[in-house]
Amino acid sequence: MTSPLLSQAHITLNGQDSPAVRALLSGEPHPMQLTCQAFALQLAGRRLELGPVLVFHPQATADPDSGAKALAALDAGRGDGTELTVRPVDAQRFRMVLQRCLTGTEPVPVPLRLPGCPEPG
Repeated sequence: MTSPLLSQAHITLNGQDSPAVRALLSGEPHPMQLTCQAFALQLAGRRLELGPVLVFHPQATADPDSGAKALAALDAGRGDGTELTVRPVDAQRFRMVLQRCLTGTEPVPVPLRLPGCPEPG
């Protein structure tokens, strides 16, 4: 589903450098997937525990300020613990799927057709 609540994600880097990490930090849009082992939503004053989810988007970018800081930290060999903010392009929202519901190697968004809920493109 496309989450109306997820316009950005905050990531803490583990210090591992790779072409994929550097591509994301470049500022150019790239596909992105994040796993979250314990995801919860606050709805109508109640906490709904969803469990492990995959958060993804086909085109996400690093926030320019945090991306530049993260790139500098990686270049200096001090990337572990560096915080980074990423966002889908064009003010879109991240998509989510429960990890237990994954059926293939690539997650596919499914329209919810809910009034006021943006649909995946």
